Amino acid sequence: MDQASKLFILIGKRSVLLFCLILNQPANAQWRVASSDTMGPINVRQISTPNYKDAAHSRSGIEPRLRKGYPKIFLTHPALKNFRNVTVEDLDDDGADEIILGVADQLMVYKQDEIWWSKPLSGLARFPAAVGDLENDGILDIVILTGFNEDPGMVYAFNARGVDKPGFPKSFGDRWMISSPALADLDNDAHLEIICSDLEMGMGQVYVLKADGTPFNDQWPVTLPNVPAVTPSIGDVDQDGTPDILINSTREIFLFDLEGFPKPGWPFSNGQTKFSFQSPIITDLDGHPGLEIIAAGHGDLPLFLLLDQKGDPLENWPKAVPDKQWTFHPPTVINYRNQALILTGRPITSNQEKPMLFAWRPDGTQLPGFPIVKAGGLEGVISVADIDDDLEPEIIFPSNMVDSLGNGFIHAYELDGSGEIDGFPLKMYGWTFLNGATIGDVDGNGKMDLIILTYTENPGSERDSAFLYVYELDAPMQTDRVWWPTYKGNNLRNGFIEGEKSTATLNTSRPVIKIFPNPVHEFLNIKNDSKVSFDLEIRNMYGVSIYSRSLFTCSGLTVEHLPAGIYFLHAKIQKDERLFRFLKL
Repeated sequence: MDQASKLFILIGKRSVLLFCLILNQPANAQWRVASSDTMGPINVRQISTPNYKDAAHSRSGIEPRLRKGYPKIFLTHPALKNFRNVTVEDLDDDGADEIILGVADQLMVYKQDEIWWSKPLSGLARFPAAVGDLENDGILDIVILTGFNEDPGMVYAFNARGVDKPGFPKSFGDRWMISSPALADLDNDAHLEIICSDLEMGMGQVYVLKADGTPFNDQWPVTLPNVPAVTPSIGDVDQDGTPDILINSTREIFLFDLEGFPKPGWPFSNGQTKFSFQSPIITDLDGHPGLEIIAAGHGDLPLFLLLDQKGDPLENWPKAVPDKQWTFHPPTVINYRNQALILTGRPITSNQEKPMLFAWRPDGTQLPGFPIVKAGGLEGVISVADIDDDLEPEIIFPSNMVDSLGNGFIHAYELDGSGEIDGFPLKMYGWTFLNGATIGDVDGNGKMDLIILTYTENPGSERDSAFLYVYELDAPMQTDRVWWPTYKGNNLRNGFIEGEKSTATLNTSRPVIKIFPNPVHEFLNIKNDSKVSFDLEIRNMYGVSIYSRSLFTCSGLTVEHLPAGIYFLHAKIQKDERLFRFLKL
């Protein structure tokens, strides 16, 4: 029996097991809400039954279908559960996404409905793996961190088939390695570096490792005065031509250059706001020089933050979290109707209906119909995709609440403020708290799936269970239909988001620019059907401009001189703008 099989709870069919688990709920069971402390254990309290809407179905609604063979069921740690859901990636280039998840001390990769491979781990895997091509050899790699028990914490790196990468696993004095790793090409050599952090006696270090596990330079690791609190983010914040490393400690937000020195104006700290798990995002919100940083914090002054390149709050920011409620929510940032949009959330720890999900414009105002007011809040991932095939984005998010039978919830609301879509919320056994729904296509049929990890939380028990669900949808799985599929927006987990997705890209009546082929080796064809002049700019994955021109006609560009990697082509036609992502091989 392999390591993954040992994790399964085999009591007849899965449906029988779930039925038994539900029957095992006390006769007087109540609805419950969850919260977390800064180290991650889940705290649960009972509430009276809230005013809550069950899923509605109509002819125009959608009916997500639980995929045959799911849920998968595993044993998990009784106190320390998974954060930020799972990783979904096509590892073998067969058109179908694999599901990559660490539960307790096991890493597992599922191909459609069956285990593909698994690996035992030293320490607990609590955060999702990062995926990228570390050595630019055409084979994707998986990087995952462990810690949180008496075993040595590790940095693991495997290729797509589960083979250890040279130089891995690595341990740094048996310290716990915390959060997810971030992957980024820091020195423009087409190889990815690994940026991660550890925890040791109330403080910690930030590491930058090359693809072979050796230090990036002699200046790393850098010691923080307090515990590293988030998954790092990478981007050229001050646009000086080199990437910067953004990471929070429990009391500060740091921005480092590649030599490990704080950038001018940093760190950010107000003495009252603290940080844990609210991994920040780097993006360009206003088109002006410098990138912005979107973050959140708890403590004596819980805030939603929007900072400029020097660490100063933008006009009309920060925003106080209502009721001074602690929130560990990681922000989601998308381009919605040609404008940046920041989605943030907070938990609700009672049965009352309160504002719990916010949709901020950069100027500090909110979209019509927001905030969402309901019972049950969230501190998990907000995903954004067109899951009902109406050519408009929906926001998909978890809850910090379960019903009297132990069922958790996944919600889906229209971003236009019209409310929850028919067929939602989904109910599945276990807490969705701190996780969410990842968007993928696990069977390669060209249609979206929702991949969801839940868990039980039974205080005082020696064992809890985790459940992996896959729900099938009928919406097409297309890049222009998915705005935010996963934790931190991409599987590199590097938190740099180019504002490339807008519902306007779905409107075929507007002037059209097309680029092909993608991926590209030597020549990128550019087709302009608008018959008017346009401005063209190419940026690398850190937002650095490497080419710009104003053109009337353009058959294409020679790109063979560019290093391999991801690039963004920004085209502005009159008042319309388009942003394309392309891969240079």
